[in-house]
Amino acid sequence: WRLRLQDICARVARACVRKMFLVSRTTMGRKSMQRLITFGCSYTYGTGLEDCKNWFFNQFHHLKPSKLGWAQTLANKLEMELVNKSFPGSSNMEILYTILKFDFKKDDTVIIMWSHFIRDMLFNNQNKFPLFRDRLGPWNKTHQERKWVEFLDEKDYAMKSWFNIQHADLHLNKLGVRYIHYPATPNELESHKIDFINVSNWHNDGITI
Repeated sequence: WRLRLQDICARVARACVRKMFLVSRTTMGRKSMQRLITFGCSYTYGTGLEDCKNWFFNQFHHLKPSKLGWAQTLANKLEMELVNKSFPGSSNMEILYTILKFDFKKDDTVIIMWSHFIRDMLFNNQNKFPLFRDRLGPWNKTHQERKWVEFLDEKDYAMKSWFNIQHADLHLNKLGVRYIHYPATPNELESHKIDFINVSNWHNDGITI
């Protein structure tokens, strides 16, 4: 089912790109040296696919994200170089953080697959950021996570996610790069849409869970 899910992601993302006229059929060949930059969580990383069944092992051995995922599939179809900046378990705050630290080029095409909003991250005093233990999510059962869940409020985290998305939108728009917001679970985010938040290039035909 993960392969089917990734195939759906790739086809929908490709349709979004063409819909925005970022890459047309007549110019695909000349785009071969351009970069497709992707941000996200395990959906974008390709966790669970044949070449990425154990992402922790991959990271420990400095291996790369899955080559079977939607990001690589889309890059191959568009004949573009893929730079996959996703990481399993990433919150929308971490996705924004990664975007703000990335060195974009003017001709980059960017797709951000925003994650579930019930996640968080901690900034620490160490130079090695982010560490896995600093990613907060319902999959962990540590004391830190249990305390986090005690104060968890769905509306609060949904609103913060929209602020993160708008921040990324304004940043990328200012840089002048081509980009698409492509949420993994649009029904989750859009059920908490904030009226005064305006985001460009939002495509809500992602995965419905």
